[in-house]
Parts: sequence; structure tokens; C-alpha cells
Amino acid sequence: MTYRLPPLNWLRAFETSARHMSFAKAATDLNLTSTAISHQVRSLERHLGHALFERLARGLRLTEMGAAYLPDVRRTVEDLSAATTRLFGQSGMTSITVRAPISFVTLWLAPRLPRFQAEYPVIEILILSTIWADAQPDEATDIDIRFGSGAWAGYEAERLWHQPSVIVCNREVAQRGSAAKRLLEIAETRLIHVVGHENHWTEAFREIGLPMPQPSKALRVDNSVAAVLLAASSGATIVLRPYAKRAVELLPLHQPFDLELPIEQAHFLLTPIGLSNVRPEVLLFRQWIVEEAAGT
Repeated sequence: MTYRLPPLNWLRAFETSARHMSFAKAATDLNLTSTAISHQVRSLERHLGHALFERLARGLRLTEMGAAYLPDVRRTVEDLSAATTRLFGQSGMTSITVRAPISFVTLWLAPRLPRFQAEYPVIEILILSTIWADAQPDEATDIDIRFGSGAWAGYEAERLWHQPSVIVCNREVAQRGSAAKRLLEIAETRLIHVVGHENHWTEAFREIGLPMPQPSKALRVDNSVAAVLLAASSGATIVLRPYAKRAVELLPLHQPFDLELPIEQAHFLLTPIGLSNVRPEVLLFRQWIVEEAAGT
């Protein structure tokens, strides 16, 4: 079988130029002259039979074909780099820094990380936990995971997983009776609210067909880890379903209803716009976590 593939250096010149929208900046990244980069892109365009850029007075702009071609080219270059590292390994120990919400780290990532570490023992991982999605990462951060709408200025966001929330409560609470009776029993305990989602308890009572008790014993926390720990002691909370699943495995908790509450936000993997020279070990971790998230 004959493949109509252009040379790899032409593809790298195109991808780097598209990232910076500049032949000069691409040349700096690739240790070439801007003339050489321009020539390689022209050669690629002739090979494909389509213009990929509009040459403007102050930079470049992707054509429709260039914009359509770029994601696959970028993915191919990254996959090749990651595959080379995966198959032939690193020459020595290396490390990556992962920044993610504390609940995501504790209740979702932690039980999965040993699989990555077993497969890539020479890659050391430093995890930095956060609470708020708008906190700015350190420049040394390689992997940035955030929970929110998916819109952060200066970043491309790839959704990892999007799951509803569910109720969890102490195993001694709400074991029997109708849904309404169990929810009223839960209401006698302490209702734990996660900041930013205080309306979830009202929505849960509405779904069951009951008014929200007034007043109710309540407690507010700023993360799901604190919420499930407090619920295990005495009370009930509403957290994302993957967090609830892990909490039930670790703590004296159970999920008393099949009720699911929709969430608009999701977890996203962020990449700074214009990022260049991503290390192979970072690409490997990105690929791994995307595959893990697909099974959530």
C-alpha cells in the first residue's frame, strides 16, 4: 500500500507556524530561518494542492482547509512523540507536574495513578491540588485540570468527563421506606452543601416531590472531599457520581436513591494557546488520562 504522506518536517513547520501564526516564531522554535519555514510550508501546500495559510501584512491566518487539517496534524505529531517514548522509553528519570482540584485528585485520580506509574516507572509525578478553578497555575505546571464551563481565556479546553451529582449519606440513615420517607429521614440529619452548588438540595427535594425543610441543619464546605467525610460522620451530601462511588468504597456511606441531578460544569484538560515543545512524557500522561476519563 502506498501512502500519500508529506515529509514530517513539512508537517512540523505547518503545525508550529499555525500555533504561533508566524513563520518567524516557528523558526525560533525549530532552530531554522523563517525563509526555511516558509519554504517548507509552501512545499506542503504544493504537495496537498491547497493553500493552508493566508499571508497577511502582520502574520498569518489559516485558510478553511488549513483549519480543518491542523487538528489531525497536531494529533499525529503528538501521538508519534508519545509512542516513541512509550516504546523506547526515557534515558533516565523525568518528572511532570499535575495541577487539579483536590476532590478530583483524591476521589478520582488517586486510585487510577498506580496504573500509570506501573507502566511508566521513570516518570515521577508531582501533584498540586487546588480548590478554585480560576486560580492561576504555576509556569512549571505541565497538566492543568479544571472544573467549570470550559471557557478559560488563553487556553484550549478538552472535556475529560461530565457526570451528574447524587446523594450520599451515612449507612445508618435512610435504608428503608419510600423515597419521600427516606429523604425526610435524611433531612433530620445535617445537610452538607458544597459551595457553588447550594441549590442541589432544593432540587433533590423537588424531584422527590417535597418542599425543602425550613429551617434545616446545614453545613457548607468548599470541596467534595470534606463533604463526604462529614457525611460519613453524621449527615448527607450531594457530590458528583464518580466521587460518590469512590466515597462509598472508602467510607461508611451509601447512595440511598437512584436520583441524579444534572450539572452544567465538567472537568477539562487545559492547554495554553500557543504552547510549544510539549515534552513526550507530558503527552503520554495526557493520552493516558483522556483514556481513563473515557471509562468514567
